[in-house]
Amino acid sequence: MKLLGKSRTILVTLAMCISFLLVFSSVAFADQEVKLSASSETGDIDDEVTVTISIENAEGTEGGEFVLTYDPDLLKPTKLDEGAFVTAAQSDMLDFNLDFANDKIKVLWITPYGDTDDSGVVCTITFELLAEGESNLTFSEIVFAPDGYEAAAPVSGKVTVQDPVDAKEKAIKDADDTICTLPDPADITLADKAAVEAARAKVDKAKQDHGAVDADFTKLDKLVAAEKQIAKLEAIKAADDAIYALPSLEELTLDDEADVLAARALVNRAKTDHGAVDADFVYLSRLVSLENRIKELKGLVPTPPTGGLDYMIPAGLLVFLAGLLLFIRRSRLAARQ
Repeated sequence: MKLLGKSRTILVTLAMCISFLLVFSSVAFADQEVKLSASSETGDIDDEVTVTISIENAEGTEGGEFVLTYDPDLLKPTKLDEGAFVTAAQSDMLDFNLDFANDKIKVLWITPYGDTDDSGVVCTITFELLAEGESNLTFSEIVFAPDGYEAAAPVSGKVTVQDPVDAKEKAIKDADDTICTLPDPADITLADKAAVEAARAKVDKAKQDHGAVDADFTKLDKLVAAEKQIAKLEAIKAADDAIYALPSLEELTLDDEADVLAARALVNRAKTDHGAVDADFVYLSRLVSLENRIKELKGLVPTPPTGGLDYMIPAGLLVFLAGLLLFIRRSRLAARQ
């Protein structure tokens, strides 16, 4: 129910109700401090923002009131909606006057059976944004019922009104400045991923909130290159992690063939999609050895006679030494003749 004009009749009546509750309530909570707070919002000239008025430590209260002061040169209140904290109470009532004074709104609510919630939203207030600047939202004349509920220091809110053109330029510059702080794409590591994502978020916000386009950003090419490098490094790491998780050469069986093939697929994907090369992978030689071992187990290539690659070098040395001894013996026989 909206108060008509600047009439004080309903407010006086409601204030009397509050006073009645303050004096005659049978429940008193000494020294319980209830806190009100207003949110801070930002918007462009000619747009609207909705400010949330919240309450804390209010369980057992039976109503309250406050006056909210704003800058009328910047803001014009257009609507007030009841919040869940009030509507959740039985036999609730909320009243308000958006024209209580040139720069003030008055809000009053009564919950005669007591509020069961400790905190919540008392109401939301919608403001039309008139001119560029910042308007503080400050509380005064705070009262809670019944007696014993005191007002803690309230938290003021703020509405920032932006010129759409200036806001767009600032958002674009903020995005470009953030991109400038990134390392050169060639020096990007996975540790820089969060910073790259933060820069992209600022670009997207400038587009969504202010209609910016790619051509507005002078550093966008650097961001795109950094994102590509992050994607490449993640693809390489995924392949290396998959290879590292494979069994050792001695423990490998044909049951592991699917995992070996999957690791190879990740390597190929990193190469095809992101331009990775063999030298980028830490464990690629291990994968090659495991692939060859799978071929041996399937009988596609002969297994070394010693039963494993690790024994081929000693066997080769024995053959070499035998040949060397034979050569020396023949040389001696030739010398005697």
